[in-house]
Amino acid sequence: MLTAPSSLSRLPTRLTPFVGRQAELERMRAILQDPSVRLVTVLGAGGVGKTSFALETARIVQDQFQHGVVFVPLAQLGARDEILPALAEALGVQLPPGGDLQQAVLDRLSNHQVLLILDNFEHLLDEAILLRDILAAGTQVKVLVTSREKLNLEVETLYHLNGLELPPEEALQKVEDYDAMQLFLQKARQARPGFFLKADDTPSVVRICQLVDGNPLGILLAAAWMEHFSPAEIADQISSNLDFLTRNSKDAEPRHASMRAVFDSSFGRLSEDEKAVFRKLSVFRGGFDLRAAEAVAGAGLQTLIALTDKSLLSRQPDSGRYSLHELLQQYAGEELDAASEDEKTLEAHAQYYLTFIQRQEATLTSAFQNKALDEIQADFDNIRQACAWAVETRDFTGVRIALPGLYAFCDHRSRFYEAAVLFHQASQGLAPRENEAIHPAWALALLSWYDMRAYYERFASHDEITSMAERCLEQAESIQDRQMTAASLVLLGAIVEDQLDFEQAIRKYQQAMQADPSLDDVYWVNMRIGLCHLSARQYPEAISAFQVCLRRGQETGEQVKTGWSLLNTGDTLLFQFKPAEAKVCLEQARGLFEQVGTQFGVMWANHSLGRADLALGDPEHARAHAEVAAPIARQLHSTIWIGKTEALFKELDSSSSTSRHPATELPPGGFSPRELEVLQLLKSDLTGPEIADRLVISLNTVRFHTKNIYQKLGVNNRLEAIQRAKELGL
Repeated sequence: MLTAPSSLSRLPTRLTPFVGRQAELERMRAILQDPSVRLVTVLGAGGVGKTSFALETARIVQDQFQHGVVFVPLAQLGARDEILPALAEALGVQLPPGGDLQQAVLDRLSNHQVLLILDNFEHLLDEAILLRDILAAGTQVKVLVTSREKLNLEVETLYHLNGLELPPEEALQKVEDYDAMQLFLQKARQARPGFFLKADDTPSVVRICQLVDGNPLGILLAAAWMEHFSPAEIADQISSNLDFLTRNSKDAEPRHASMRAVFDSSFGRLSEDEKAVFRKLSVFRGGFDLRAAEAVAGAGLQTLIALTDKSLLSRQPDSGRYSLHELLQQYAGEELDAASEDEKTLEAHAQYYLTFIQRQEATLTSAFQNKALDEIQADFDNIRQACAWAVETRDFTGVRIALPGLYAFCDHRSRFYEAAVLFHQASQGLAPRENEAIHPAWALALLSWYDMRAYYERFASHDEITSMAERCLEQAESIQDRQMTAASLVLLGAIVEDQLDFEQAIRKYQQAMQADPSLDDVYWVNMRIGLCHLSARQYPEAISAFQVCLRRGQETGEQVKTGWSLLNTGDTLLFQFKPAEAKVCLEQARGLFEQVGTQFGVMWANHSLGRADLALGDPEHARAHAEVAAPIARQLHSTIWIGKTEALFKELDSSSSTSRHPATELPPGGFSPRELEVLQLLKSDLTGPEIADRLVISLNTVRFHTKNIYQKLGVNNRLEAIQRAKELGL
């Protein structure tokens, strides 16, 4: 019978309580109870807690093995001739003179039921064949191995160990229930006795745990700094300085003294080809797929598999996308910089994704639109970085080919603020320098920026943007660039439309269509014409323009364009007091927006459906639509639409009361006499210049008063102002 050497009867003593992983421990127990499983390899990155997990597993299952558990640490060993003596010592094998040590170990294990734990095997993979001999000799032996790499034995069962459970980013309630947070707090209280988690510290502690991806070593190294720093300061340091995660504990193993030491160990075992690929992968943001890795980093499938097997990459089985954890990305980026390969790799990354978004442009205006949107969304962070690089290096051609597709994606997926920031950077970075000709990319950047900003913020003055648009148009006509001419005209049209000069806006849009009809596929010039007619109360003309857009959307299978054509038609019917007809269009539009994920469209459609149901005397359904629209408006941070949904709720509340007093809903301070005059004339068919003539004031003064009226009424255009004025009895 197998005697119990010291390492068998006494597993290494744990000095601190084991935290979390209860579900994983139960899964491991079940795996080890399976008679068909003989060898289990616990795979994971350095510092993820493989040793602790294996020891906790041993304590849980040791009673299931008649002859106990044998724990053999291998981190300090170098070769097969060191493994056998370590095994012999752990098993209590005494080798007679002239005997064969391997055979003595195998004989010792035969006919014994034991769990053999071999800890830290990754540097001894060439000796893995020894485990097959052990399993063949001891039919009741089971082996549990911890390693950063798999052993590549047929009998091997893999168990991937990831970081500790993290709180979701969107929820900060009951965060102390999560394993990662519990480990941080345990260590933090060692460094700062009496520490408790305050509400102000919670987001920073969650951020720390996320930055290290729940890696226990990373959490422990970070929490140790609680003696000197606040959680917010620790999070900031980790984000910018990998060497911050270091400790000087006298009892710490050198390989676990810092995250850099962990990464150095893993990086040092890579082949030269694997090292080159690994450091180049640092330029990706938000993950990548095989094609991107091949194009940017020269990574073949086998290299990516090898890096994944070595726990340096993660792969999502469903999408097939790879990702590099944030700390590893820092490390790889430093290696890339040290190898002086950063500029060339960033250029390759930019060229790949600028071309990628250009290829997607055609699909965005087809029946496969939703697929293209999902693919772009998966790589949005990479595309954003590529565009920023192109702007910084003034790659005008690269920016020009990418902007239309990027504009369409941001518009369809309601990424307005991010897009406005990106396009504003482009408009600034590509602006012509002294004695430099204007490039067509600048006109596209200006138009894209203007449109995206309009969703959440109005221009206080249009003078500067008008001047830039006019300069673009002049240059476009001089070089006979049709796309630049059309983009400049559309921008000028959008500017005068916002200034309520709808006739001039329509003329600009029509000229743009003549210059380059293809611009309508992305920048929707016909839709703009219809909206101008709608704002000017020219309902038949508006519906005619929307029908042109609808037919185009149906021809191409483009759901978003079809949806907006139906929604704008529905709104036009609402203004004509045809709520039943409007509702048919609005419901179709809402369904299309929901399929594609256009949140702005879902919000708008529900708001308009609420108004239609209210007009049809169905306040219950109207309120249900408003309750869908309101949270989306808040999510999109659209103050205009937050105000509109609030106004709809007030109207619903008022409609249920028999004592409604419209005057009580007037804005604070009411209207000035001149504003009331302008408001009354807005209800007429007069244009802006005609209103100015009637009141003997300038057109700019009319626009100034109209803007104030819109703000006080919480509306966005002339028709909404007219409707709201009627509701208030004005």
